[in-house]
Amino acid sequence: MPIRVLRNTDVRFFVSCLCATCLLLGTTASWAAVTKKGKSGAALSSAAAKGKTSGTAATITAQPPKDAAPAAASTAPKEWGPYLDVAYELTYWEKAEIREWREKRDQEIGETLAAYIAAWSGKLNPLQESTPADRKAEQLPVYRDREFLRLAIAQTIDYLQSDNLESLGSAAKTIERLKGKSSMPEIAYWTGLVLSLQALESSNSDEFITQVYDIWNRAVLYIEQNELARDASSKTAASSTPFYYRNLINLVVNRAIISRKQENLNALGPLFVMMKDRNLGEKDSEGKYTTTLVQRIVDGLTAPDTDRYRLNFTVALIESKRLQQVASAKLDAEGMTDAVQKTFEQARTYNDLVFKWAASRRSSGVVTAAVDYLDLTSFAIQRLPDNEKAPAYQFFSALPGQEGGSAILKSMAIFNDIATYSAGGWERAGYQSRELYLKSSHRLWRAIMELALWTGDFYLAKLNAAKDVPSMKRDAVSMQAALDSYLDFLTAQRGRGLNDVVPDSAYFGAFEAADKLAYAYQKVSAFGSDNSAYNLWFTHRLLATELFPLSLREVRQTLAALKQDGRYNLYLDYFIPLASRVKQSPAISNWITGQQSETVSVIPEYTSAIEKLFAGESDSDAKGTAAGTPSAATFVASFQTLREEMQRKPDHPVHRLLKSFYFEEFLKNTSFTQLLKDPSRLDRAF
Repeated sequence: MPIRVLRNTDVRFFVSCLCATCLLLGTTASWAAVTKKGKSGAALSSAAAKGKTSGTAATITAQPPKDAAPAAASTAPKEWGPYLDVAYELTYWEKAEIREWREKRDQEIGETLAAYIAAWSGKLNPLQESTPADRKAEQLPVYRDREFLRLAIAQTIDYLQSDNLESLGSAAKTIERLKGKSSMPEIAYWTGLVLSLQALESSNSDEFITQVYDIWNRAVLYIEQNELARDASSKTAASSTPFYYRNLINLVVNRAIISRKQENLNALGPLFVMMKDRNLGEKDSEGKYTTTLVQRIVDGLTAPDTDRYRLNFTVALIESKRLQQVASAKLDAEGMTDAVQKTFEQARTYNDLVFKWAASRRSSGVVTAAVDYLDLTSFAIQRLPDNEKAPAYQFFSALPGQEGGSAILKSMAIFNDIATYSAGGWERAGYQSRELYLKSSHRLWRAIMELALWTGDFYLAKLNAAKDVPSMKRDAVSMQAALDSYLDFLTAQRGRGLNDVVPDSAYFGAFEAADKLAYAYQKVSAFGSDNSAYNLWFTHRLLATELFPLSLREVRQTLAALKQDGRYNLYLDYFIPLASRVKQSPAISNWITGQQSETVSVIPEYTSAIEKLFAGESDSDAKGTAAGTPSAATFVASFQTLREEMQRKPDHPVHRLLKSFYFEEFLKNTSFTQLLKDPSRLDRAF
């Protein structure tokens, strides 16, 4: 009996030792993989380095199966299986990052992923075409579904890190072997991922949408339920659902829309609404990139002033704006380098996609895309003078020409389309209120105006720096094309009766355009053989004064030039009557009455003295001027400050004054309106 007792105890002892050994090997199965920098919770390192599970079925099975235990006899197991069991933690990484991870594992394990795929393909592929009876008759080994799944995962990882279509096709064939077990969440996830990647390769949007929702409904939701049940009994286990969320987000946003530019994925928009309130497992210290991205997508899908419920449009708009910010920052920091040019071109590519994926050519989304492109182009043109020797200057210097001109004309056409909603129907364009519609149309107008003016400034600088007459005339023509297009655009709106759609600041912008053109024509006219440039100078100088009657400095300069040229009669015919109309203007009088701001208090004093100021009288000669009236020099200085304020503030009250006077003037039959109808009047004798 004692002997039997000792033997029984011996057996229990050895059984216990054997179990402990197996457990020890299992806990080291997911050995020390280094956590990927910048990838929050990439738990391939934690899956086994300390023998801790991450709380999902996939991570739990990271422990080697019993029949694989002998292969893990060393303290650091050398096999791919446990890594592949938790590979869902890295499939949302970028291709280069996955490749780097794979290369490190190749060295650590001592077997490349390619070798693993080749070995297990050789073992499993013959079995896929044989029946269980055949395998029994031929005494072929029987492998578990885990080995098929691991091979499919390995082939998928190879595709993700290399874009090897053969690997993706092999993964699809391997995972097909497990279709009878597709109700298992882990298998459902990998099946859906492989098939969705194939759908992207074939540009099949409908199939891609189907597979993404299959992943959500047949894998993610079940994994969520399992974790809820588990958390009820254990509060310490880590969650794996954040990785599945990130994989779906990356699959749709980065792989499908941004990289592949896959169309017609708007049906996936609700997926992001559901994801918004879920925990993506990101920490504040990591920036919460994915969480922020989902929030921005949801905000874009429901924004009151853009194309709502259009996922493709929303993602392209977010990426376009991101690249525009990067390009602007790099342009300021680095100048016009090749890298900045590449970023600028990328931003333009996604801006084009925003146009393409907008709801219609009249939608609010189209307006947003147009404004973004115009603003980015203006930003680059402003920096051309400081980058003349930069590597990419040639590319950027083309922006003021055909590229910028085409963008302006395209945007003008968009404005003309959406302006028809002024009387109603703005809801069809995606706006929730008339106020938002007007705000958007005003923003588009200002973007058009600013690009035209910055283009004019660019050619004006070249004109001033020109060394010869042909260059000067060439730059003047380019300048004329940009600025006259804006002036013509404003004139065309006058007859449409859509005054509220045009912002008040449009008329001050027209003054600046006419002012620049007047300067250019005066400069060129000195080298002309006829009066064509001279007449254009005078016409634009008069137009600039009509648009901004407060430009006393330019009026005095015009008076001096006409006297010198012996054409003082033109001043008497056009400028002196204008001064009288300004003084007697009901529009100006009503505006002055309704103003409370001290910043424009100088205007009433100016209008009272304008006839004497336009006549060129010196302060000492102006005997009828009221005591305390500022001098001409004071007016000039005050209005220069005012002009700078109006350039910065599109809502400055003086903009409304200019708009009111502009419409009042064009309702009258004056020498100015007659000149616009018949420019040849300037060459007629007395």
